[in-house]
Amino acid sequence: MFRRKREDTTVGSIESQYDINLNARADMLLGNLLRERGFESLSQLLRAYRRNLFEHAKRRRVFISYHAEDQPQIRGFRLMIKNPKVALDIDDEGLQAAINSERSPYIKQRIRPKIEAASIMLCLIGNGTAWRDWVDWELNTALEMRKGICGVRLKGSYGRTPPLLKEIGAPIAQWDVQQIIAAIECAAARRS
Repeated sequence: MFRRKREDTTVGSIESQYDINLNARADMLLGNLLRERGFESLSQLLRAYRRNLFEHAKRRRVFISYHAEDQPQIRGFRLMIKNPKVALDIDDEGLQAAINSERSPYIKQRIRPKIEAASIMLCLIGNGTAWRDWVDWELNTALEMRKGICGVRLKGSYGRTPPLLKEIGAPIAQWDVQQIIAAIECAAARRS
């Protein structure tokens, strides 16, 4: 087990000691980082970082990005998160207009605050997700806002993973409640 760390330990020393990258300022204090990311202890944060935390550290607000074609499976995902072990508040807004349509500035204006209010961006990966401009825009917006980002492969899908998820090494879960929770908590620990 880990030795108890004081809350005034710097993030830089934690990153150095455990050979991890928490994507935070090196002079930030551990206590502030734990509060900001919703973890009770360094050991819980480290378990999440390594995808070994299979219960939520706290209730997470999640924005879901997906391709409208996957709507039937999105309903299945919503049913899955009604599981008592899943502590998520989800927000998603299906997009019917093309990203370069006349309505896109308005749609972006509506979606941006929803992404900002979330702590995690969860991309549901279906067969056509990687080629959708809206998904790319939502992921890039979340990255700019320094949100935790992860993906979940929809059951039975074999489509390409969106390039940004690969670039940042975002955790990708299979269609399994424990894997999904571990990916969300990992994204919360690593934050972009």
